[in-house]
Amino acid sequence: MELAKALEKRRSVKSYEPYDLDRETIYNLLDQAALSPSAWNLQQWKVIVVDTDEAKEKLYNAANKQIKIKESSATFIILGDLNAHETIGDIADDWIDHKHIPADKKSGLIQSVHQFFESDTNRRDEAIRGASLFAMSLMLVSEDAGLATCPMIGFDKQAVIDAFNIEDNLVPAMLISIGKGEMNNDRASRIPASAFAKFE
Repeated sequence: MELAKALEKRRSVKSYEPYDLDRETIYNLLDQAALSPSAWNLQQWKVIVVDTDEAKEKLYNAANKQIKIKESSATFIILGDLNAHETIGDIADDWIDHKHIPADKKSGLIQSVHQFFESDTNRRDEAIRGASLFAMSLMLVSEDAGLATCPMIGFDKQAVIDAFNIEDNLVPAMLISIGKGEMNNDRASRIPASAFAKFE
């Protein structure tokens, strides 16, 4: 499917039909979404895949009892990693191997990245930003695979953290349900670019 077509077709589906989504397919979707961009290639995203009845019940209770969590094949808990910058040494080595930077630039890169992430604001902003870029890619590759999705922010963050023993360095950014379903009503209106963009 062409990207423009996937964007046009993608809808936030609220109701799902029974569908067994195998884990190999889920891994393939996650691998495709992981091609998303991230600052310094830190790849700040982490994902918990909720696809068992027991886990769905826990998430259902932590997410305002949204029925799509139980009806969908799975729900992704999309997390941003506040400590992703700590992997910059390995990333620098990979960049050197791929000839993105010369070896003598490694220490300067590591220093500048750690300096940037001394700010708690920068750490949180980048964690949410990276996770959100990944989440949009995940919805698009799912659409391309013939699967419906719906992003959700209606959840108790602390309840989700407690229910799934999420580490302190991981920030829940959103939930995304996935499965088989469709929206048949007309798409809500979109604000045209001429109303929200300006040229300088």
